[in-house]
Amino acid sequence: MTWNSRPNVPPAPMRRGVLMLMLAGVLNGCGVVSGAGALLGLGPKPVEPDWKTLALQASDDANDNSALAVDVVLVRDTAVLESLLTMPASKWFATRADVRRSFPDALTVYSYEIVPSQSIKLNDKLWRSEKGWAALVYASYATPGEHRARLLLSASGYVVRLGAQGFEAGEIRPGAAQ
Repeated sequence: MTWNSRPNVPPAPMRRGVLMLMLAGVLNGCGVVSGAGALLGLGPKPVEPDWKTLALQASDDANDNSALAVDVVLVRDTAVLESLLTMPASKWFATRADVRRSFPDALTVYSYEIVPSQSIKLNDKLWRSEKGWAALVYASYATPGEHRARLLLSASGYVVRLGAQGFEAGEIRPGAAQ
């Protein structure tokens, strides 16, 4: 059969293509298939962080005058990201070895230990070849709390200021005094 022999009915390959696009849109919209649009080239894709600077700065009394473990986690899997976005730092540090073993291709972890009054500027070459959906920073404070922050990959950089009982991640904006 040709296109004109059946009015209002497109050829089979065209029908299949339209059906696949509709199915991907429905599944992506209802959350059944994470990133279905990206697989078809229609949605967002994992990207390299734009950070030119990522610095860790511990105050004189950081973590009540104790050393502090800090992990910067670049996440490449949207399902793992959803889980990590609700995970407090205490649970992250208790389970990170298991998470890394279970999902070796889903994330890259940059681990540091920082002492009070110390500053560390991370080398941007670490993440230049890495792509991800998001980045998180966790700090292992002795005090209760989430101690987790999300870092935007599109930001030009961050300064993570570690205080006595918590931290803040401040975005560095081009042209802003720091």
